[in-house]
Formats: sequence, structure tokens, C-alpha cells
Amino acid sequence: MDRRRALALFVNTTVAFIGSALSAVLGAFALGPSRAWQSARWVRAGALTDLTPNVPVPRVLVISRQDGWYRERARETVFLVWDGDKSIHALSATCTHLGCQVRWDTDTTNFRCPCHGGVFDAQGHVVSGPPPRPLDRIEARLDPSGADVLVRL
Repeated sequence: MDRRRALALFVNTTVAFIGSALSAVLGAFALGPSRAWQSARWVRAGALTDLTPNVPVPRVLVISRQDGWYRERARETVFLVWDGDKSIHALSATCTHLGCQVRWDTDTTNFRCPCHGGVFDAQGHVVSGPPPRPLDRIEARLDPSGADVLVRL
């Protein structure tokens, strides 16, 4: 083998190595976020003893969310409503009109949105105002021991 062929072989091998390494890095960035996506999971929202039958109780939950390569710890407010027996449901505290946080009004037994006057009943259905749809329902259940409330976020 002469010097010209040895040099060409060396250069081509080096370029192939650099190209494959660059392809591997770019492939990891292209495929990484889809593998890192997390599905919804059950989160403890509180104890059953803290709830009053048929009275929505607000709970602020901190959950980890991932959007592509960006990770954040987001706060989500939910209202837990217990029927006094074995049934429990959770409602999102985010108004479906513009995303403001609704509050429970004990005098009128309604959820009220402070931004544009939206009113929801205890089940989350629109009573009056501009919201286009009811409050979002969040899947909730009692843990197997029956002491804690779990919500799926």
C-alpha cells in the first residue's frame, strides 16, 4: 500500500467515525423526547378523614411534567367531592372559559370564576356565564386501604 492510499483510508475512516457519532447524537435528540414521555399516574390528594360529605375541598398537588426535554414541577388545583360513602370524584379548579382558578362559594353552593363571572354547580356543570363547557372531571378513587384519596394526573 502506498502513502496516498493509506492517507485516503485514514481520512475516510475518520470521516465515517465522525459522521456516525454525529448521527447517533442527532438520533438521540430526535427519539429521546418520545421515549421520555410519561403517562398519567395516580397521585395522593389527601386523606378521606379531611373531607366533608358533599362539600368540595380544594387540594393543591405538585406534579412533575415533561414536555420534550423541558421538565417542570407544576401545581394543579383540584376539588375533591365525597358523597359520604364510597364514591368520590374530583374536578379541576381551572375555568373552561379562560383558565382562571374557580373558588367554592359556600353561601350559594356554587363554584365561581372571578375573571368573567362564570358559575358552576357542585357537579361542575355550567349554571351561568361565558364558560363553554363544564369543569373538567379528573379520575379519582380511594386507595385499597380506604384511608387516602388518589387522583389520576
